[in-house]
Amino acid sequence: MKKTFALTAFLLGAALAGPANNSLVVGTSQEPPNIYDPWNTNNLAITSEINGYMGAGLTYQDDNGDTKADIATRVPTLANGDYKVVKDAKGDVIRNSVTYTIRKDAKWSDGTPIKVADFQFWLKLENDDRVPVPSRDPWDRAKITVNDTDTFTITFEPPYLFADQVSPGLAPSHIMGSAFNTFDTKTKNEKDAKVVNEEWKKFISSFTTARNLPKVVAGPFKPTAWRTGNSLTMTRNPVYWNQPKNPDNYVQTVTYRFIPNTNTLKVNILSGQLDAVSAVGLTFDQGTDLARNERNKYKTYFVSGAVWEHIDINARGQRAKDLDLDDPRMRQALLYAIDRDALTKALFQGKQAVSNSWIGPVSKLYKKDVNDYNVNVAKAKQLFAALGWTPGSDGVLQKGGKKLTLNFSTTAGNSTRERVQQILQAQWKAVGVQVNIQNYPASVIFGPDFLSKGESGKWDMAMYAWSNNPVFEEGNLWKSEGIPTAANGYSGQNNPGWSNAEYDKLYKQARVEFNQADRIKLFDRMQAIWNAEVPSLPLYFRVNVYTKVPGLVNYTFSAITQYPSWNAANIGWASKGAVEEYKQK
Repeated sequence: MKKTFALTAFLLGAALAGPANNSLVVGTSQEPPNIYDPWNTNNLAITSEINGYMGAGLTYQDDNGDTKADIATRVPTLANGDYKVVKDAKGDVIRNSVTYTIRKDAKWSDGTPIKVADFQFWLKLENDDRVPVPSRDPWDRAKITVNDTDTFTITFEPPYLFADQVSPGLAPSHIMGSAFNTFDTKTKNEKDAKVVNEEWKKFISSFTTARNLPKVVAGPFKPTAWRTGNSLTMTRNPVYWNQPKNPDNYVQTVTYRFIPNTNTLKVNILSGQLDAVSAVGLTFDQGTDLARNERNKYKTYFVSGAVWEHIDINARGQRAKDLDLDDPRMRQALLYAIDRDALTKALFQGKQAVSNSWIGPVSKLYKKDVNDYNVNVAKAKQLFAALGWTPGSDGVLQKGGKKLTLNFSTTAGNSTRERVQQILQAQWKAVGVQVNIQNYPASVIFGPDFLSKGESGKWDMAMYAWSNNPVFEEGNLWKSEGIPTAANGYSGQNNPGWSNAEYDKLYKQARVEFNQADRIKLFDRMQAIWNAEVPSLPLYFRVNVYTKVPGLVNYTFSAITQYPSWNAANIGWASKGAVEEYKQK
């Protein structure tokens, strides 16, 4: 008994003391294909999290949703005159603008001052059709006017609802400008989208990959080593201006260890190899298991979030047409055939709510009274029959000599998703749908040749998650112009390829509706349309599971900040003198 107590006390003491070199080791199950791409042409969650250590914005939001200044000297508001709204004679807002002044001490990590030109350079590329950004909204209606050396105004026309709460991007024009000019010259008159895309990849990869680490960054940490398949290390940026008091008391080095198998990740936590786990890492069941075995070595957290787990149905291409995946009745039938309530109870103790919309209950726009698609096998069979699918001799539904056989993919190595797949596969088999599970590494699923190129027929169903700040919900994920195509350089995130004219009209109205009550009405109808056609099969809203050892402070996040890196400069060890500013809720 004494030995056990002594060992426990020793372990607890070691954890509270923190590493001697004031470092932080974080485990994650995914590795980003690139980092610090100012245009987010790769929008993986793990990329966003890691970029949080190296990035900076004019303003940012904290765990409570309060907007604070970073590069800017202050947050624009109506009261201080930096936020302006212009209305027409009818009282409709037709234009709005925000004015920022850049801090005198804001510098890139090489010591070069951050200038208005860096924001102009970013905006120019953001709105260049050759750059495959996920979405150009709202920056395609933004214009920068230079007021003086350090002050500029961004005007949105049509207006942007959240103009006073978002920060535009910035890119180091003194570092990337020349290389972009080369890209521009090579592709200016190029009609082949593939050629343009290859030239873009050459440009961006020369600044964002393991072989070509970012040359400069603006945030509190800068990358110093990336061992592909193993780890990424970042060190504190001494010229970052928004340091906490006594910055030497806070974490000096952050290392992300890439551990694709979540069971191996769990073993590393139990053996004390990690100080903390990324928001992209553990599965729910692993979290509950870890919570039972903490023994003061670490603490497990379940953070309510806005991460939406779903299954995209690929409605693009000839294969989708042959399988009727482009018909809402087929998607409704697939949803009626599965029991999501039983699934969440079995796997998540009912703590992860079943979803019937892409908008979560934490948002003011959430619509409760849509069809809940409770399991209804009779209804599913009725819909299959209405589409002409009848059971064959082997029990599999058939039509015109074709079997209803669907390829179902997700990120390989994620044990929870793999268990969900097995459960759903069995439930679909019971109604005559044959499902083949074909999983791939996250780098393939989210790479340039899979989800976005649905017309090639590489996948029929794809299970993954979207993460979105509930404050900024716009409904733009489902706009028709967001369907990735060769013509738009495969930008956009509407991977299922769903298109609805009424939804598009309502979405555009909602973008300029400043009256919250009227905006909620528009979103009610948008969610009703979406729910009736279910371009994706909604599953559930996740809680994010992570662990951290005692004594690590300010390593927190919420549904608003989404990743612990939002507060990177202030993460530290209490034993080293770091002051706790935020506690995990």
